[in-house]
Amino acid sequence: MKAFWKKTSIKHVENPRVAQPIKRKSIVIHHYCPHTFNAGDHFVIRSIRKHLTHFLPEAVFVPKPCAHNRGWGAPVRLTGPNIEFSNKYADAVIVGGSDQYNNWSLRIRKDEVDKLIPYLYLIGLGVSSKSLGAPPHIDNPRYLEDIRVTNETARLSSVRDKATSKFLRNLGYDKAVVTGCPAMYLFDKPFYLKSEGVVAITFPFPVVRAQNKELFKFLVHCVQGILDMVRKEGLEPVIVCHDDRDVPVAQRQFPNERIFFSNYVDAVIEFYQQVKVVIGSRLHATILASGLGIPFININLDARGMGFSNTFGLESWNVNATDPDLEQALAFRLHQILADDLAPFEAFYQVKSEYKSRFLAFMASVADDIRRGVQQEGCIAN
Repeated sequence: MKAFWKKTSIKHVENPRVAQPIKRKSIVIHHYCPHTFNAGDHFVIRSIRKHLTHFLPEAVFVPKPCAHNRGWGAPVRLTGPNIEFSNKYADAVIVGGSDQYNNWSLRIRKDEVDKLIPYLYLIGLGVSSKSLGAPPHIDNPRYLEDIRVTNETARLSSVRDKATSKFLRNLGYDKAVVTGCPAMYLFDKPFYLKSEGVVAITFPFPVVRAQNKELFKFLVHCVQGILDMVRKEGLEPVIVCHDDRDVPVAQRQFPNERIFFSNYVDAVIEFYQQVKVVIGSRLHATILASGLGIPFININLDARGMGFSNTFGLESWNVNATDPDLEQALAFRLHQILADDLAPFEAFYQVKSEYKSRFLAFMASVADDIRRGVQQEGCIAN
């Protein structure tokens, strides 16, 4: 198994954890991650913990908020008091979740990250943008150097797509491993077409509604077109909301349609397991479907969708929101799926399997490095 390990300088900082070494059987990991009612965030979190625990069964995860997300209080992000807290109580620190390079949501500063004592690992981070063709969304140029230094400080770094790898290389950091989004590997079923099941139509996410009202209006119109398209095929459509903020808007826009939402991730997964096809602009619905073996058609809105499509050879399958023939393109692909022509997904599954091997090797290296570091401190029982 390939090891993704890099040399880092030893920090000569007094470590409060080893002042009085204690023999114990657990390894405490502070996991800085999004914590919202957005289902996609939880797909990523759950997969990271599932696979890291497989290689490091001693791991105990303490969630820490990586931004001012709904539901959690202060302090947030790996900065200030949280660095002190992690220095005192964590054996290792991981940052794992999507879109962390989107305007550098973590706000980790280069003049603070070197104060962190536990080993730091970045898992599956990605860039985003405000629209298709737009550069990665970074408001403050100072954040770019903060991102580079944070990656240099981390023991290991992985990204979810080639677009993010290019973004980091342009900053001068070239050691990030492209693994794909961790949520892709929460499940790993081959693609097949169910004889029964609803068609999940994902509702546009609230950031679009706030930032680009014209695009949101267009996407809502597109949802109506997909509803009509699905019914013509004799199938039952369900509008799926991934964020609690979407629900009242979806109710107003489509008062007579069946709408699904849950803030319990198991209920969301259980729903998707019964789905026949997934169509829409919610990338993590597509990513979850890719693990459950459910055919999908993703509508690319920004760098996230484009990065996913380009990394996994889906450029000719997924559809850009700017395509003037978007509804016709969606109808053509839906016909292909319902004819049980799954050739695009069979090719995708092969590529995905290769990336899964890389992801598992990366996670094994993270686990080995954490265990080695803790054992060197003499703080864990053999």
